[in-house]
Amino acid sequence: FGSRASLPRAVSLQSSPMQIVKRSRLLDGIVFTVFLLFVAGFGLFLCGELHKMHIEPQNSKLGLAASILNKMFPFPDKKYEFNLTHVILFALLIGVLSMEHHIAQDTIEQDQIKRKKKQAKREKAQELDKKEKRAKEKRGE
Repeated sequence: FGSRASLPRAVSLQSSPMQIVKRSRLLDGIVFTVFLLFVAGFGLFLCGELHKMHIEPQNSKLGLAASILNKMFPFPDKKYEFNLTHVILFALLIGVLSMEHHIAQDTIEQDQIKRKKKQAKREKAQELDKKEKRAKEKRGE
């Protein structure tokens, strides 16, 4: 009846397996993670220094504010301590909060789009003016 070449081939429905992680971005992720852990650890260290300055001294000048902070963040023996678990959880919090989409990003993008449209409109108007001048010069000469 006909050659096999004229028959349509069966299309393979199986595609390559989905990649969860791009290998080329692995180093970027590791560097970002290490940087984020340092930022989180330093942030917790600074909080500890503030705690040392204001809460730990028995004769705190803050008075009521010191007692409120002490009740909000009760530490054993009024000593601020943190470990790797706290650093990792704080780093996760920083990472999640930094991924939040802010309205200002949309506003900036819309302003840039408007600027580009205005610039294109000006360029088009200048181009039309040049064409009109050329046409007038040709008619006048």
